[in-house]
Amino acid sequence: MVLQDDKYTVLDLFCGAGGMSEGFLQAGFQIPFASDYSKEAAETYKNRHRQLGYDLNFFNDDIGKLTKRSTLINFLEGKSIDVIVGGPPCQGFSLTGKRDENDPRNRLFLDYLKIVKIVKPKYFVIENVEGILSYRIKKITGISGDIYEDEFVPEIIKKEAEKFGYFVDHKLLNAKDYGVPQNRPRVIFFGTRITRSREKKLLIPNFPEKQAITVSTEDAISDLRFLKNGEVSTKYNRKYKVTAYQQMLRSGLTPSAKGETVKAIDLYNHEASKHQDKTVERFKKLNTGESVGQLLKRLSPEEFEYFNTKKYRCAKLERDAISPTVLTLPDDIIHYDPGNPRILTVREFARLQSFDDSFVFLGKRTTGGDKRKFETPQYTQVGNAVPPLFARAIAKMIMGAIKGI
Repeated sequence: MVLQDDKYTVLDLFCGAGGMSEGFLQAGFQIPFASDYSKEAAETYKNRHRQLGYDLNFFNDDIGKLTKRSTLINFLEGKSIDVIVGGPPCQGFSLTGKRDENDPRNRLFLDYLKIVKIVKPKYFVIENVEGILSYRIKKITGISGDIYEDEFVPEIIKKEAEKFGYFVDHKLLNAKDYGVPQNRPRVIFFGTRITRSREKKLLIPNFPEKQAITVSTEDAISDLRFLKNGEVSTKYNRKYKVTAYQQMLRSGLTPSAKGETVKAIDLYNHEASKHQDKTVERFKKLNTGESVGQLLKRLSPEEFEYFNTKKYRCAKLERDAISPTVLTLPDDIIHYDPGNPRILTVREFARLQSFDDSFVFLGKRTTGGDKRKFETPQYTQVGNAVPPLFARAIAKMIMGAIKGI
């Protein structure tokens, strides 16, 4: 594998489709090593690296196998790593989920820390949901062998990392403050290696400052609203005025190996679901910003009987506001356009997440029921991702610390 000598190197763990990598590439890093368990997310990630012309080693398997020192060293081919990034799966920590204390995914942050301990990068970054701040683990054995009882996860991360030579700080940030048209609060951990007296001291990175610009839902997806119920399009519709945000993502922000961005000529992942007539009628009745649960409360008994559904959280977007958090299920958000009562396409969700239009999501568009335990369809890949513009703001702080700025 050929690496660029002037580029700092990143290992991306739990990388998913690659939102964190997009942001770090935009900030000037290279990401030749990545890992994720999902085969669909892996295909999307590898395809993007090929599109951009970058070399890549991808570990598509259980992260636990990568914590074995010999396996990890072979995977990294002896190359040094400047930064490790990743968002260990957060379903057990999420405030919107069941918060199951027996969910094995609650312990994956320890596998992440094991890899940090072996690789010894200058910095590491962990991204996770807000719920991690209030999640207590009843009992867990750290990689140090110490036993933690009734301890908050952030404190375990700090204490464990300190034992093998890292200072850790964390802060609750929101993607909406960094040019992303979405309310997406996330906890960011920065780990800085504590250098020995003879080594050059590493600066502790600052957390990014909020930006003054807010991007609305209309700013993000208004040029894609021509698509109707059940339709698909691979071409842009030229009758719509293109906003600055839309033009930015059409032109592309992520540089290729040649230093050029990839302009989107064709339109990818823009296919609308085919809704039943009753579903369309229900969507039409929604007021701006209203959820189905709120709608059902104001209907007559006869209308309630006809329109009743289990999807209470499904809500209609507000044109002039930012989007609520993009989740892994597509039918939680309805288009703001009164003449277009449908859920969003994968491309529209990708716009709300700030992905370049040239970024192609592979695999099935969606899947249902128990299949989600084994497959990662496009909607889930988008919903699980770190918004690239948010990741870029974080990456710039790490880059500044590395360069001593």
